[in-house]
Amino acid sequence: MTRTNSDSYWLARGLLILTLLASCVLTSSALDNDFTEDHTIGINYGRIADNIPNPVQAVALMRQMNIGKVRIYDADPEVLSALSDSGLQLAMSVTHDLIGGISQDANTADQWIANNVVPYPRTQIRFIIVGNELFSYPALNLTWYQVLPAMNNLHDSLVKRGLSDTVKITTSLAVDILGDSYPPSAGQFRDDIQWPLMKPILAFIYNTHSTFFVNCYPFLAWNSNPTDISVDYALFGNGPTLVPVQDGNYVYKSLLDAQLDAVISAMEKVGYGDTKIAVGETGWPSAGDQGQTGANPAYAAYYNRRLVRRVLSSPPAGTPKRAGVFIPTYLFALFNEDLKPGPTTEQHWGLLYSNGSEVYPIDLTGQLQDDAYPPLQVPETSDPSTDPKTSAGAPATSQPFDTAGTWCIANPAADPVALQNALDYACGSGGADCAPIQNGGLCYQPDTLPAHSSYAFNQYYQTQKKGGGTCDFGGTAQLTAQNPSSGTCVFLYIPEN
Repeated sequence: MTRTNSDSYWLARGLLILTLLASCVLTSSALDNDFTEDHTIGINYGRIADNIPNPVQAVALMRQMNIGKVRIYDADPEVLSALSDSGLQLAMSVTHDLIGGISQDANTADQWIANNVVPYPRTQIRFIIVGNELFSYPALNLTWYQVLPAMNNLHDSLVKRGLSDTVKITTSLAVDILGDSYPPSAGQFRDDIQWPLMKPILAFIYNTHSTFFVNCYPFLAWNSNPTDISVDYALFGNGPTLVPVQDGNYVYKSLLDAQLDAVISAMEKVGYGDTKIAVGETGWPSAGDQGQTGANPAYAAYYNRRLVRRVLSSPPAGTPKRAGVFIPTYLFALFNEDLKPGPTTEQHWGLLYSNGSEVYPIDLTGQLQDDAYPPLQVPETSDPSTDPKTSAGAPATSQPFDTAGTWCIANPAADPVALQNALDYACGSGGADCAPIQNGGLCYQPDTLPAHSSYAFNQYYQTQKKGGGTCDFGGTAQLTAQNPSSGTCVFLYIPEN
């Protein structure tokens, strides 16, 4: 439901339509924010760690690094106080456990605003993000339908308090909200969320002049499919491995652009292609598990340095669909977080070590070119790689490991509940052909959760990898070079062309 003054709203809409007719240009700034969006880089300030600086020290580090925006995953009062008078624009969050209560009771929503926004007038709160990547977790599907009512109740409270011009309500979702993503023009939301969830949520964001946050990780897509996706394409490079993607009138030379425009195409298909977007999370890990040679400081540095230059370029680079448009972007993350669960990469997304020192040098004003930095060593692999600075600033042009004959299987360390949820997704919304693991099927035996999950994950991965599909499933899956086929159960493998 639109909650704006009808006269001023329709006047603004009329002026917007005249502008679009005159220019025939579709941009993400079709509706202006009611506050000024600083053209600075943002950072995600995660705190799943026991050894990082306190909030006051962290804010001081952010200011020294020329960060202009910060995103947090809760509404911690110590952090909110530390950000007072800092000059940093804040995107704060409603945690998943609170969404139900806020969605069901306007008074609960009003009390949340009273506790977490009103007491901090000197903190530049600009966004309240309701949930993070909720639609990636089938086990939380009851909460999916509480997101929009919660957003409405929080917005009503802001309107009542005269704060809705400067504080906007939104949500943040991962790119797995897409059922189709390749080529970008084919981008479409998953069938289970397209009409009942995505359309009304985008309508709310558009009508309240807010911004849709999308979490995009080219690393995850490349790491799951480094044969089809070149490292140049993932790292904004221009070396000999780069094969641009031609999609109608648009040419894509980076995976991030393709991911964003696939989301924009999906938004267009539900009637809200004008909605402003922000990259809520993106980055590259500086370390990983054995064999993950792509998770290294050199690749992380090249991804983040080049990204910052693109975001802060003048005029802004935008994407092929939104050329010249500034897209707010929040790097993930400020610190390495030693208590994050999952694979080793999860603890190594930070720009800073826990003591506040740099993992690698990076200029967050976007002024320094690659050759202005000290050289970085790319880890040795079985196939020698060139330095990422060769090929006119391109990343290494050979793949860091051989993935011919790669299958996707269940992670042996996966939590059984998470594994079951991922299996349900793969066989449901993911579209994997799971008939062979049904009772009587060729792959029903062994009748175990890991065996069935491995088959379903691999079916999904093999059929979706060329379109950017990954072997991740929330950390419950992993790649293997050993063919898991056995007896009459044959695991699909689609060779790379």
